Amino acid sequence: MESTPSADDRLSALEQRVAELEAAAASIAPPRPAAGEAATALPGDAETFWALHGLVDHLGEEGGVTYTGYTTPPGGSGPVAWQMGLSSAGLAQIDFAEAAGSLAALGHPVRLQLLQAIYEGTSTVAELGKDERFGTSGQIYHHVHALAGAGWLESARRGHWRVPAQRVVPLLTLVLIGTH
Repeated sequence: MESTPSADDRLSALEQRVAELEAAAASIAPPRPAAGEAATALPGDAETFWALHGLVDHLGEEGGVTYTGYTTPPGGSGPVAWQMGLSSAGLAQIDFAEAAGSLAALGHPVRLQLLQAIYEGTSTVAELGKDERFGTSGQIYHHVHALAGAGWLESARRGHWRVPAQRVVPLLTLVLIGTH
């Protein structure tokens, strides 16, 4: 059984990650305007920030947030495409707490490892049970049902699990956010 890092260790790791992200953001973010100057939040490099420029072209100065993706999962039968976005006004209408259940289901390392294994093509609890990282079949079922209850997994057919097509890009987006 793995030892759980202490709160101090987790806080230290989080502080280091925030510092790294701030440094990375500072290297790509445009300088902030001085008092009284017009704000220009859009980076000028349209080649690097092509998606961001497209978002502003589409939504205008009000802006918003979007995520999009097009990928073929390992062992998948074809590509999956997905796009979701909201204008700033739409975002103002969201109750952040509504995301708690969906995000909480992802808040366990074993669940993320299970999702990765299923995304990569392992589909049954028996197959997952061959990997000691996932624990007993009872523990695997517990995690799989929690993920399914939150919409991150669906039963493809009796005993076989998959990440629903409409959840592939959101899942990969969250993983990308959590790792970069």
